Amino acid sequence: EMQRLHAFAWLLGPLVCCALGSYCVDSKNQFCFFPGTPFYHRVVQCSLLDESTQEREAEISNDTRPKPSVDHSKGPARHVSKSKDLDTIRAWAVAHNPPENQSSHWWYTDLQGEARKAFENVAYSTQVGCMFRELFSTKNYCVDVITGMNEIYISGPPRFDERANSDNVFYTRHVDGPFGLLPFVSVYRCIVGLDHNEKTTTHFPMAGVDKNAMNGDVLGFDFNREVHYITTDDSKAASSDKFRVVLKLHYCIYPRVLAPLGWLMYSFNVTYNMSFRALFLKTINPQSLYEHFLAWNVNLNTILFDRIETLLGQRNVLYLLFMLALWYVTGMYEIFFAFTSYVHYFRYISTYYVRKGIDFGSFKRDVLLFKSVALAQLFYPYFFPTTRPFEFDPISIAMIVSGYAVSVMATNAIGIDRTYFAAELGLVPHKWIDQFPYGYIPHPMIVSQVFALLGLYKAAHYRAEWPYVVPVHVLLYVTHMLQEHFDIYRRYPEDAKKAKLA
Repeated sequence: EMQRLHAFAWLLGPLVCCALGSYCVDSKNQFCFFPGTPFYHRVVQCSLLDESTQEREAEISNDTRPKPSVDHSKGPARHVSKSKDLDTIRAWAVAHNPPENQSSHWWYTDLQGEARKAFENVAYSTQVGCMFRELFSTKNYCVDVITGMNEIYISGPPRFDERANSDNVFYTRHVDGPFGLLPFVSVYRCIVGLDHNEKTTTHFPMAGVDKNAMNGDVLGFDFNREVHYITTDDSKAASSDKFRVVLKLHYCIYPRVLAPLGWLMYSFNVTYNMSFRALFLKTINPQSLYEHFLAWNVNLNTILFDRIETLLGQRNVLYLLFMLALWYVTGMYEIFFAFTSYVHYFRYISTYYVRKGIDFGSFKRDVLLFKSVALAQLFYPYFFPTTRPFEFDPISIAMIVSGYAVSVMATNAIGIDRTYFAAELGLVPHKWIDQFPYGYIPHPMIVSQVFALLGLYKAAHYRAEWPYVVPVHVLLYVTHMLQEHFDIYRRYPEDAKKAKLA
């Protein structure tokens, strides 16, 4: 096996780097090295109208290449409101008479004079710098402005009643960039509101963040990994400004020790963004059959990429590919089995313990994915044993069916979000449930599934081939049940203060 590992190092090396680097992408997630660890959401916010003084450094670097980044500020950050700069930029955009029936875009390089200076003041602001330093430590990460992607954008109306056009992308769940598989590095897009906007809301369904970007508001998210979309509420049009004008600022963020990888990410995203913008403009009002095909293709790929990220997750795909490669290289299925069958238990236990700042959407997605993988690996050898013939055991099957039936009923009683700790994470209020099986079976979600697992173990052929699999599943389930029963989770100082005030 060692010789085969050495022979396939060209495959395993990049895969393990990409798999590890897809989870460990910032300072909060620095110990997130596999899908069983808690993953914190990565949407950041601040206000450019803030005039406070922060203890945190607000380092943002220039985008000169290939020189390393340089510090632009040290020590406490003293914020200065950017209200005048925002007004200057908005006035410049509105003066260009943008159409009301479609979106409008101007690159940063199109600006001159005061508008250009105002844009630079916003891009290099201490408010944005401190915002990023909440997620990326100054000691370990560089933050570079990507001027080649920065722009002014004016939203167009939804045009789903028209034939396929690229404006519909903004109102469809989507991920902006395709480079989420590059490890350890990120490109962040910041939406900066320039006006009073109550009509348009930006949604981040995985992170559970919904925000109207008003004057001075900044919403930062991973350009290549974060699912998002916008919606409009026409009932609030009267209380909103005529045009929704926003800045799109971009920053390449990478570990200082991996600067060349950060520069590569920078170049890839600039090239992609400019190419996609050209395609976007060509299909914003398609005329020819070819342009309609391009617009349809843009919208189709937007939906497909969202489905991959929402249902599977790019980082999970990499992890599973790495485990499949290990299985292939070593010929040992047990490696794949061990590292994919118990992931969801570790994620349950760690997320229940940590609670704060969890990316709830990816938590639900990941545990459902790996639980499905685990169940597939439980049931396949049950029905298709390799060394012994299948033995029909009615008691075993009855235990399996009844156990999982009760589990489904328990999920139906409390809902999918509460099943996955929405109440414990503070996302929904606690609610007393008295619908069966609650009130009749203690911890019915776990007890019912343990009962079903013991049904698998009841079958002699399964127990002979896989003697330790079910006991490990049961042990991990019982561990988590005891954690829930005794309410074992991390206590935070701010929670204690709130409890005293209450």
